[in-house]
Amino acid sequence: MKKGHRLRAPSNDGGLLAVPPLAEVAVHFTRTAARLVGWDHDFQGRRAGILRGLVHREVIAAACHFLRRHELDVPEIGPCSGDAVITPLVITGHQPELFHPGVWVKNFATAALARAHGGLGLNLIVDNDLPKSASIRVPRVGKDRLQIVRVEFDQWKGEMPYEDLAVHDESLFASFGDRVRQVLGGVIADPIIEAFWPRALRQAKGQPTLGMRLALARRELESKWGVSNLEIPLSQVCQTEGFFWFASHLLAQLPRFQQIHNAALAEYRAVYGIRSKNHPVSALGAQGEWREAPFWVWRQGQPRRRPLLVRQAPRTMFLRIAGEDDPLIELPLSPDREACCAVERLHDLASRSIRLRTRALTTTMFCRYLLGDLFIHGIGGAKYDELGDSIARQFFGIEPPEFLTLSLTAWLGLPDQTATPSELAALERALRDLVYNPDRHLSEPLSPQVRNLISNKREVIAREGAIRQERIARFRAIRAINEALQELVQESRHSLEIRRSQVLAGLEWNRLAHGREYAWVLHSAQRLHKTMIGLGSGLDS
Repeated sequence: MKKGHRLRAPSNDGGLLAVPPLAEVAVHFTRTAARLVGWDHDFQGRRAGILRGLVHREVIAAACHFLRRHELDVPEIGPCSGDAVITPLVITGHQPELFHPGVWVKNFATAALARAHGGLGLNLIVDNDLPKSASIRVPRVGKDRLQIVRVEFDQWKGEMPYEDLAVHDESLFASFGDRVRQVLGGVIADPIIEAFWPRALRQAKGQPTLGMRLALARRELESKWGVSNLEIPLSQVCQTEGFFWFASHLLAQLPRFQQIHNAALAEYRAVYGIRSKNHPVSALGAQGEWREAPFWVWRQGQPRRRPLLVRQAPRTMFLRIAGEDDPLIELPLSPDREACCAVERLHDLASRSIRLRTRALTTTMFCRYLLGDLFIHGIGGAKYDELGDSIARQFFGIEPPEFLTLSLTAWLGLPDQTATPSELAALERALRDLVYNPDRHLSEPLSPQVRNLISNKREVIAREGAIRQERIARFRAIRAINEALQELVQESRHSLEIRRSQVLAGLEWNRLAHGREYAWVLHSAQRLHKTMIGLGSGLDS
């Protein structure tokens, strides 16, 4: 395994990271199609080509139904309008949170690339993941200080996937938009929160979960901006027949998959010098005869994600939730057995309120190999899939479909300070020079005593000590003269220190003002719309 591309978010406002360059995406589609057309992997009785068609049709149909059910506009092309299934399918996805524009840009690129290549865009709402926070960082501009305030939209405790995370404090949720605007204080003339939060509040009437409120309101606003991707929660994808064939295959071949996974993980850590046992993911473990599978599982009402454990019997296998004693299901499945009956049994889990969901690596593995023609990652996901590619390459016996890594840096447009790092460096040098060369900064007229000190310093500097003791004496003599002159440069030092404090404060202001991770809803609608739609126009041309 070799190190992948060194991925860094752009530092300039409007900077776009695209690996490979967007102009090469057409070549990617051609390579991916050629790579997959002859792929004949056996998914326990379903060949890859047939399974890809099934997954494609199921997920697109479910996504169209999802949009219609929530009264959102549906793309008037392809299967959603009754035509035959079309390709390519461009996919991206993220947790349903208030992310920054560097994440949101993937949705606009997905739509634009799909449109440019005669396909459909699909955004996966990754609702099997855990929320990071119940607040966002909002800048407050004061007279002399730029301050960051945490504004909450809800309160909760414990770990709960978005899929099951209901809003706990409705009054806090309802007042979020007003409190954000109050903190902003008008410094951004047209923050997106003004158009977005009323939509989120309308969604609150029929949606108890936080993630769905945010995702549906975002999708509604995107439509107003001319972006009409398909959308579907990952939880719904994980209840399709095609997904159960994928899961059954990994479960039936779990010893081999686990060996490949853990060996690739060890190699990845060695290449990158990682010592943590949890980064980028944990190794798949074992508890006696029970092997850990690359899936999450939990019960509705007990929504803490647990690893799925598997025990293989001669012709069947048992699945168990880690931390529980009894198996939750027995599947008619083994390494050399077709998975048709196991797929039927897995369908029953939903009726028992049991959630079987992908983990990060198996999410993109399923999407890239069986669902789409181009997957758009952010920087974090791209680093994950360096490992995912190594695993899948060995397990499936084919070079992985390529993906696009995309991120954007967009500043809020807050006022800047004039301070610069170069000015700070100059001030630091000047202050240091006052310590070691105060004689250079004295003004006439000079007293005879001061002139004598300066003359003595020059004489001492001119002397070169031959032995160590002489060099030490020379150093001490120079230092004593410099210290004697310090009182004469106190005023200069004081002025420089005041300016240095001002520059440091200005640099900190600019650091906060130029942050790239402020929620997209804080940005100016006009500025961000121009950036996002401009990107799409460039891809279409």
